[in-house]
Amino acid sequence: MASKIQSKETLEPAKPDVSAPEGLQWDTIADESALTVIFDEIGDVFVGRYVGVEHIVPTNDEPFDRFTFRGKDEQLYAVNQSYKLADALENCKPGTWVRITYVKDIPTKRALNPMKDFKVDVAR
Repeated sequence: MASKIQSKETLEPAKPDVSAPEGLQWDTIADESALTVIFDEIGDVFVGRYVGVEHIVPTNDEPFDRFTFRGKDEQLYAVNQSYKLADALENCKPGTWVRITYVKDIPTKRALNPMKDFKVDVAR
């Protein structure tokens, strides 16, 4: 939808021509926000083409990293970082197809939420 500009002479909204000149090619400099993948049941699986690490610095919270992927549908997805995933994806090259499977919970010593354990596969 095009933005509107109010003309001083008529006080009527003017409709600017926002079309691009013919023949332009575009480079993306900012992607859409990723959909967050939630692993809430053992056996959950996500498959996507690895994009990289997204570093997020919230205004009033601790910074954190997420791994980003493109799904078969070309949608951008993000998986929250864990020690297991960080280790598994450390040498993963962008463009690699990755399958992440939530395999079990590992109890923690402090009796907090258990740590999620994953199996990570890459396509050959």
